[in-house]
Amino acid sequence: MNRMRRSQGGFTIVELLTVMGVIALLIGLLVPALNMVKDYSREIQQKAQFHSLDVGLEMFKNDFGVYPESNDNAYPPVNLIDQTPYLGAHKLAEALVGLDLLGFHPKSGFTASGLNDLDGIGTGSGAVQIYDPINGINVPNVYEETGSQNIDVRKKYIDLEHANAYRMDDIYRNWGSFSQYNFVLCDVYAKKRQSGKKTGMPILYYRARTAYKFQDYLHSDLGSDQNPEQNDDIYNYWDNERLLALGDPDQGTAIVHPLRTGTVIDDLERFEEMILNKQVQTATQTASFPDGIKRPYRADSFILISAGKDGLFGTADDVLNFEKEKQ
Repeated sequence: MNRMRRSQGGFTIVELLTVMGVIALLIGLLVPALNMVKDYSREIQQKAQFHSLDVGLEMFKNDFGVYPESNDNAYPPVNLIDQTPYLGAHKLAEALVGLDLLGFHPKSGFTASGLNDLDGIGTGSGAVQIYDPINGINVPNVYEETGSQNIDVRKKYIDLEHANAYRMDDIYRNWGSFSQYNFVLCDVYAKKRQSGKKTGMPILYYRARTAYKFQDYLHSDLGSDQNPEQNDDIYNYWDNERLLALGDPDQGTAIVHPLRTGTVIDDLERFEEMILNKQVQTATQTASFPDGIKRPYRADSFILISAGKDGLFGTADDVLNFEKEKQ
């Protein structure tokens, strides 16, 4: 009888607490591991998107002989036809999918309005509407007589499902002096925006200026000028600076990108450190150049930058279209 009573006894409180403690400990160990796997998976997705963009840009170069330009039309030298800010991130989107997502027009002048200079003398007197981002295809013009002809000359260099293309007003609460109708390609780190759409951050695009050979903002072509500028650097920080200046898409300049603090020397230095190939710099250290020769990665092509998981450019989780040499 006593044996039966003992066999019917339940768990004690101590035993239950012990089991619950073990479960809590296992969960505590598992959750960070799952988050790491999730972050790694997202980074792989981002690199896959970059690969698609790389392929598209190479196809563009095969057709036109050069990669798309990345300079901001609102910075010197300004675009005399349309000085609305239109920069690397926008030109990447236009080159690969078109200003209106209907494909890239070979007569494009890479302007926010879709205008191009017909007479080629920079006065705007012969400006032609290649695209019409507000009203749709605008024909006839000097190149096409119908909308079908306009579409026929266009080409997409990447499928839209791989592009993550969104308008400025899909992403930003305040898009400043930009045109709300212009598209950018967004990264895979999507979150719901004030527009109701779920988007990542714009991908920054910089084209290498192969006429220059160094990336050293403190020196003029490795001369002695201690002048913080990038007039003769391979990659120009100012190509996407106005987009960085918008800050967070939802909170504006209340959130500052570390890559755009407003302190010019700090911003140029941070950009330079982000893209420099330290292996080259170390290998070229000599008595004449104790700091080595500064050369960026992908010095003859282009750089793509994703803000990463935190949505801020200039932090450790940024993803780039190259692998840095581990220091």
